[in-house]
Amino acid sequence: MAVPARKGAKTEKLDIRLTSKEEAVIKQAAILRHTTASNFVRQQAIMAAESIIHDQTRFVVTDTQWQVIEAALKQPAKVLPNLQKRLSKKDEWDR
Repeated sequence: MAVPARKGAKTEKLDIRLTSKEEAVIKQAAILRHTTASNFVRQQAIMAAESIIHDQTRFVVTDTQWQVIEAALKQPAKVLPNLQKRLSKKDEWDR
């Protein structure tokens, strides 16, 4: 019978290849943070990934900014003749 993994137990492995200079920099930073190189890389990768995900999934504005956005969205659409003309033409590759 398999023993269930502890809550928060690490069960996945990710391998990366580094130059000797990259490894040295990571090890130096890990020492300064009083941790292992593996733990340092894991922590930094998670922070970077969370930051990217947050930047791509969140849109934060102040109340004032939101009021401006809402007012703009409530305005009727403007007819842009040049854009309308361009969109009505077929492109070379569509002919």
